[in-house]
Amino acid sequence: MKKESDIKQRIAEDTGQAVPGLQGGWARLVSCLLAGIPLAGLLYAFSVPSYFGYALWGEQAALAVLGLGLGATFLIKPARARFADRPRPAWYDVTAAMLALLLCAWTAVRYEWLVSIGFLGTGADYYINLIVAGLTLLLVLEALRRLTGMAMVALVLASLAYALFAGRMPGAFNGQTPDLDFLIGYLQLDSAGILGTPLSVVVSTVVAYVLLGNALFRLGGGQLFLDLPLAAMGRYRGGPAKASVLASSLFGSISGSAVANVATTGIVTIPLMKKCGYRSEQAAAIEAVSSTGGQLLPPIMGAAAFIMAEFLGVSYVEVALAALIPAILFYMALLVQIHLHAARSGIRPMTAEERPDAMRTLRRYWPFLLPIALLLVILFALRWTPEKAAFASLVATFVAAAMVGEHKVGPRAIIGIFEAAGKSLLEIIAITAAAGVIVGVLSITGLSFSLGLSIADMAGPLPIVLLLMAAVTAILFGMGMPTTAVYVLMATLIAPSLVAAGFDPLASHLFVLYFGVLSMITPPVCLASFAAASMAGAPFMRSGWQSVRFGATAFLVPFVFVACPPLLLHGDMAGGEWLAAGLAFVTAMLGFLMIAAAIEAYLFHGIAWPTRILAGLSGLMLIIPEGGALKIFHGIPTDSIGMVLAVVLVMFCWVRSRNGACRTGAVAAVD
Repeated sequence: MKKESDIKQRIAEDTGQAVPGLQGGWARLVSCLLAGIPLAGLLYAFSVPSYFGYALWGEQAALAVLGLGLGATFLIKPARARFADRPRPAWYDVTAAMLALLLCAWTAVRYEWLVSIGFLGTGADYYINLIVAGLTLLLVLEALRRLTGMAMVALVLASLAYALFAGRMPGAFNGQTPDLDFLIGYLQLDSAGILGTPLSVVVSTVVAYVLLGNALFRLGGGQLFLDLPLAAMGRYRGGPAKASVLASSLFGSISGSAVANVATTGIVTIPLMKKCGYRSEQAAAIEAVSSTGGQLLPPIMGAAAFIMAEFLGVSYVEVALAALIPAILFYMALLVQIHLHAARSGIRPMTAEERPDAMRTLRRYWPFLLPIALLLVILFALRWTPEKAAFASLVATFVAAAMVGEHKVGPRAIIGIFEAAGKSLLEIIAITAAAGVIVGVLSITGLSFSLGLSIADMAGPLPIVLLLMAAVTAILFGMGMPTTAVYVLMATLIAPSLVAAGFDPLASHLFVLYFGVLSMITPPVCLASFAAASMAGAPFMRSGWQSVRFGATAFLVPFVFVACPPLLLHGDMAGGEWLAAGLAFVTAMLGFLMIAAAIEAYLFHGIAWPTRILAGLSGLMLIIPEGGALKIFHGIPTDSIGMVLAVVLVMFCWVRSRNGACRTGAVAAVD
């Protein structure tokens, strides 16, 4: 398990608390590098160089962004954390930054020639190109270490070590062993290595959405997304917690980072929850679970969703539509459990003085609804490319800010937004470049294919076993690692096994993404829960386990859409599939209600253990269909049995509550 200090450091980095202390010309240089990252991405995404007669390869644009990202990282993230507040970087950090910029620029200029000679060439060129490739790999690993810690660095090094000994490995791990020099050149220059799909998607698409999110936050739109949920839900029992769910879903959808989402919304919602009666670890847990789900909510999901679209060869719109109903299930189930907990614990609503005024908020900030509405129309109705939709919404955000008038939209503000976006992209750049190394190793050795077949064989005739193995693997990989890296690994290693077992490809990839995201609230290394705990002043591990408790139904959502692919709304939906999707949604929600009642020991009134056990069984039967893709419970009408049992329990508890019996009930100790 990681040391608590290491976890705090990682949280500080994710929430932007690690602010560099550079001054003077060094600060201006870093600002230029950071602002240049999203600018380079936009120039490539809109093919601006072609207007001047220059046709760029995608890999050249990726090298430009990689060089700027590495250079900025070495200047603002010193090799030793205790030097972070120095007014100027150390000489070795400056050397690393200049070397990264020069190597990436040199490779980008000569890229077409390098490809034509097979990466390394012969003679003197061979040694020069080999040194450049090797140094680039080392710089990527060092930047990764500074930004994310040693966990992913160790994984990359392990993959490189495997590549050198793949031919000697036993069984499913046996693969082809490339020559060391070829491996280095391949990983640096091939489209399956550092410059592969993960980094190229960041350059072409993710950059625009990070810009959009930073513009909305910095220009005042974030206040709308925070005040409206508080005004809408604050008047109800457990109002601050329900407002946290709505606000965090909106923020998280835009930010794409669970930890950053906690830092943004938790500063308001966590104190309000504690004031209304939640214990500190409960407030932290609710905020963590709410913030984590934002990465799964359309229209703007995290970087992993864009990479998923590229892996599957489908449009981002199809991925976003597929994620819609599962995300609704996630948040509705969470709201149900929060409501039952608030009713059982007597959590009070917010007072009128504590709640923002909804009409005043709308009158003041309504223009910020326009960029989101425009994004939805352009993405889902006009079907523009994601980067064009994001850019149009970005322009609309500047117009909205000018209409609101709180922030001046001038050159200085725009440069600040580009700089903030560049800083947000640093970790993503390093992660996707390193993920390209792992994908390249899996590709060149053939491990992804052989290991996938072996995993499918281990699962045997029951696909549910394969799903459970995939879920546990994703959570283990996700401990301390960013969601994007976890998804790339799982999409390469595990998702093909799910597809080979007969599961829908889109459902398979979304399944592993879900559990990669849920690792952010799963102990022992649950970064979102720890970030919320630090803000709430709560014990870290207690907050982590409370997060699992409040997010218990979220761990079941992926099994629901894998068992019923029509819930993902993709392909040619026939009438029968629409009916199946609607029925699956209704039974799943009722099932989540019963499971939440079992967890919270409350259904109209306090319920004792026998009723809780029956409620939990009925909930599980409702969310697991007869047979279907999971191939369990053949011949047993689980939905019907679960529905009858749930209705009986609901009526029984309702009648008892109406008769005044067991209003408090024999409530078991569930905390």
